[in-house]
Amino acid sequence: MTSADTSEQEETRLDRPLLVLGALMAAGTFAAALDATIVSLALNDIRSEFNTPIDTIQWIITGYLLGIATVIPVTGWAVDRFGARTMWLTAMALFLGASLLCGIAWSAPSLIVSRVLQGFGGGMIVPIAQAVLARAAGTARVGRIMALVTIPTQFASVIGPTLGGVLVETTTWRWIFYLNLPICLVAGGLAAKMLPRDEPQRTARLDLKGLLLLSPGLALLVFGVSRVADGATAVLVPVAAGAVLLAGYVVHARTTPHPPVIDLRLFNTRWFRTLSGIMLVYGGFFFGAVYLFPLYFQQARGHTALQAGLEVAPQGIGMLLMLFLGGSLADKMGPRPAMLGGLGLLALGTLVYTQLPSDPPTWLLLTALAVRGAGVGLCVGPLMAAVFQGGLPKASIPRATTAINILQRVGGSLGTALFAVVLTSQAGEQDSAGPADFSHTFWWVAGLVVLALVLTLTLPRGHPAAAGDAPKPADAKAPADD
Repeated sequence: MTSADTSEQEETRLDRPLLVLGALMAAGTFAAALDATIVSLALNDIRSEFNTPIDTIQWIITGYLLGIATVIPVTGWAVDRFGARTMWLTAMALFLGASLLCGIAWSAPSLIVSRVLQGFGGGMIVPIAQAVLARAAGTARVGRIMALVTIPTQFASVIGPTLGGVLVETTTWRWIFYLNLPICLVAGGLAAKMLPRDEPQRTARLDLKGLLLLSPGLALLVFGVSRVADGATAVLVPVAAGAVLLAGYVVHARTTPHPPVIDLRLFNTRWFRTLSGIMLVYGGFFFGAVYLFPLYFQQARGHTALQAGLEVAPQGIGMLLMLFLGGSLADKMGPRPAMLGGLGLLALGTLVYTQLPSDPPTWLLLTALAVRGAGVGLCVGPLMAAVFQGGLPKASIPRATTAINILQRVGGSLGTALFAVVLTSQAGEQDSAGPADFSHTFWWVAGLVVLALVLTLTLPRGHPAAAGDAPKPADAKAPADD
């Protein structure tokens, strides 16, 4: 074996320092992932305790995602300005404090506000972890390290529903938030001792004008969609205001001499544009379905929170089993094959839930959830790795991660709000939705999965950097469109 071969093998091997760094990042993301899966099991109990309708209680999910979407634009700058280590510890502390506030909430509005604050902390955790790992791994290893780091977070989706059901049944829904406290303390303590220090860029400039245009614009857009059931005026006013702010951001980002919150030149390549569209739609059907499935088992089938948690668990198991395969395929063949296979399984598993009025047997519903989970496991790693396999320069990675995560969380907020509105309109004056109401709503979920599948078909085969479709560095002249 030549020295060149040895060097190449070392560049593609997941060495010990990279695995240790991945474990540190996974310890933090585990808390946020566990929180997301547990909360969905408690929605029915929270709705009963605070005596609030479905379209209000969905803001416990939507508010969290909205908090994430709001804070993500500033995350890339904050990492540059203060360093990844400092911002990681800050995010963990904020998530811990907000979890405590959620646990002691005295009303639905106070819980929703606390969830938004929790989203601020959780929103920084994932993009910081992705940026740190992408810089350390390089394009040859990023698919596998993303998949490995995702395994603990997906394990949270396996134990989360069951654990949430146990807590709700044996104690109170408040303990689903208190559970975050020891996890955050342990993860934060490990990071403080072991996470390497990086050199902050003290000259990094905050795009304050862009931030004041982008974050409120996104928030108003999501808020408007959530008001569909309240009439045209309730929708059009916030949506129009949000659209004006976002249009203002586009003009600002194109003309500012300083680095904007999101560098729109990243979207000048077909690869990044297509991935952005897929991520937006993926966020919609993934996070929206997290809201729907536990609610279906509790409301339409009359099961307890613990039963619903056990019934949702097969989806997490399916994810866990297929994660590393998806990451390996992405490193070898590019993201397209694994994403197509994963989205196909997602569509198949979702279609079963469009047939709920026929009262499918429980074994078929659980099998469909396992199939959906396998689909998520196949495509989530390649989808995230694809962002970093497009030939991005290292300096562009934090802002590219910011853009992709914003789109995913905004898609999740829009999807959750949309599905809640559809479900509420189907249920009408009833206190709980029935099988036909959920069946109609799951057709919307299936439609978004099919849309993501169509967008994925337009991705070129292989890696974009090899095809010359890589974005130019941020300080280069604006590249021509393909």
